[in-house]
Amino acid sequence: MTSARRFEEQAHKPREVVPTRELIERIAWIGRLRWLAAAGVAAAVTVVRWGLGIELPVAPLYALAGGLAAYNGLLWGIGRRLRESAPGLASAVANLQLSVDLLFLAAMLYFAGGVENPFVFYFVFHIVIASILLSRRATYSQTALACVLVFLLAATQTTGLVHHYHLQGVIPEAVHLGAVLAYGTAFAVASTVLLTAYFATSITARLREREAEILSLSRSLEQKAADLSRANEKLRQTERAKSEYMRRVAHELRSPLATIDQMVGLVVEQRKGDVSPAAQETLARVRARLRMLMEVARDLLVLSRAREADLSRQLQDVRLADIIATLAPDLNQRAHEAGVDLDINVPHDLPLIAGDPESLAQLVVNLAFNAIKYTPAGGRIKISGRADDGAVELAVADSGIGIPREEIGQVFNEFYRASNARESSEEGSGLGLSIVNAICYTHRAEITVDSEVGRGTTFRIRFPAKAVA
Repeated sequence: MTSARRFEEQAHKPREVVPTRELIERIAWIGRLRWLAAAGVAAAVTVVRWGLGIELPVAPLYALAGGLAAYNGLLWGIGRRLRESAPGLASAVANLQLSVDLLFLAAMLYFAGGVENPFVFYFVFHIVIASILLSRRATYSQTALACVLVFLLAATQTTGLVHHYHLQGVIPEAVHLGAVLAYGTAFAVASTVLLTAYFATSITARLREREAEILSLSRSLEQKAADLSRANEKLRQTERAKSEYMRRVAHELRSPLATIDQMVGLVVEQRKGDVSPAAQETLARVRARLRMLMEVARDLLVLSRAREADLSRQLQDVRLADIIATLAPDLNQRAHEAGVDLDINVPHDLPLIAGDPESLAQLVVNLAFNAIKYTPAGGRIKISGRADDGAVELAVADSGIGIPREEIGQVFNEFYRASNARESSEEGSGLGLSIVNAICYTHRAEITVDSEVGRGTTFRIRFPAKAVA
């Protein structure tokens, strides 16, 4: 591996550093623990000395507890200024605080028996805290200081250079000055501290790497979400421009097409003079094509309005049964003329839906007229409604020509007509189902199609039901 490659990998490796704000919060948390420690030392000295009757130099221990409290109060004031003026020094301050805490612990242990005191293993807690707050290098520096202090405590117990405060009644006086016991205990504590530092820093490093990965992923997702939002907005603008263009084209076509239809009608009806049968037949075909164009222009206007509609401001409580009851006479008349049987079964007690009555009426008409148009005489059409799991489902089923399975996914495309539909009837703009789909979208409704060639088609639309107050 080249040096350049190693440098690149190191540059992209997550840093084992706690974010400044989080570090400052954790320093404050340690400060709260330090208040408890000061109070705990004072309480423990009182209980051990007068509750258990063990001789202790209570004056220096109480002084150390008071000094720890005063020191913590000083740190609290410094911490406030640190947050306001020099947050970049948080790591150095945390390192210094933990070092002073180790010195306080060592001093308290010195006056309370040294390494013969079972609380000597409290050095481990400091190392765990250091691994959480500091980098791996700083944690091992704290570990080295803790080991030095532990062996210094053992030395004060064995060398006789300074006075040793023996815990009466804990360890026999005959053995408490023995080097084997003192240094053996110091070695046990030091090795425990070293192992704790190794495992704690390894686990913390892994956690920080995962945290960095999660943070990076979160930022990436936020960026992708922002990109997607911009893309969606651009798509909406494109759709609005497209709908506006269709609306203008359709509007511009309607008037001249209507005028041409009227003029051709006058000629066909021989109001402008006699017309030969051949010319009359040709003009009748022209008029039929004109009316198809007028139908396309009309459907384009309806489609553009459906897509441009901001229904969020004009939605109202709607009962599907009322809309279909209003349309029923026209639907029955159209079905009768086509020779098909129409069955309408939409209960009046269905839940209300939020919608635009005019748009919903257009949806029902398009689906029903489509079913009538492509159902041979003698066939059956059923319009039904039901409540289902927080939704209102409207179904329009027919026994008509059906839709080829491979074409079902395209029926909602603009100007698309299924191959058998084009064979069955030349008439049709191919926009009816596009209008239905646009109305479903603006009503947050889901539409599905189930069809089989020669056996009919069923359209199902699920509208969100209005919650009952």
